Amino acid sequence: MSRICDNLSVRSSIREIVCGLRRDLFSRYQVTVLKGFIDDSGSGGDSKWYVLAGYIGTVEGWDQFDQMWLDVLHEHPRTESFKASSAESRKGPFAGFTVEQRNKKIDRLIEVIGKCSRRAVCARMRQSDYNEIVKGKVPPLFDSPYYFLFPTVMGAAVNIERFDGRTESIDFVFDSDDTHEKGVRRLLPSVYGMQSFHGCVANIIRRDDEEFLPLQAADLLAWQIRRFLCITDEPIRPHFDAAKNCPPELPHNFIMDRQMLQKAFDELMKRSEERRV
Repeated sequence: MSRICDNLSVRSSIREIVCGLRRDLFSRYQVTVLKGFIDDSGSGGDSKWYVLAGYIGTVEGWDQFDQMWLDVLHEHPRTESFKASSAESRKGPFAGFTVEQRNKKIDRLIEVIGKCSRRAVCARMRQSDYNEIVKGKVPPLFDSPYYFLFPTVMGAAVNIERFDGRTESIDFVFDSDDTHEKGVRRLLPSVYGMQSFHGCVANIIRRDDEEFLPLQAADLLAWQIRRFLCITDEPIRPHFDAAKNCPPELPHNFIMDRQMLQKAFDELMKRSEERRV
């Protein structure tokens, strides 16, 4: 309960800073909380890698994002939203696009990401490691690499900011989906209670990528990373390096290898056993 209260107080203090302030003076009172937008790729279970990735940036930077992103989507040929799988297949929102038009649209969207975000962040694991070490040994509700990478990608973002000497807390926004909704709700109290996150994670929420557009940027990155790792015999994808390296600061990539996954699984089993005693 105390961690949740701390979380509420952070949000309350942000509101106090700008409450009643003229909007044209907001820039004089910058809120220091960073916002990270994260999406997953590889959830079908048939991919070699499972990825959680996205972008970290300032509130000020993300405030500029929505209109710039929409402006590019609405350039000819117009589309109303971005989904990496649709762009690749040129179906759905990208139906009727030529390959050249699709690629140009992605390049222009990556330019927007570079102007508005601070850095890319990614956490990933091999699906085969998960299948051998964890799959079938945890309750079905939590039997997915998502729940191991969920705190991991936040830890990666927090740690790289600490490494750079920054102390801002981070507000995390994850793409919502029916598959993980119930499990995340069950998991959140323990995540908020993690000692390593104290004072560094302001909030963790899940939102629709049609309403929170930076989640579409996270989808672009997560898909490009997974595709780059899994489809090794296809031509070089210039979008991968562009999406990964376009923010002004170096990207941070964390790999949960077999040893790390085994340790996390053993600790989970130990805590479960202790609760039963």
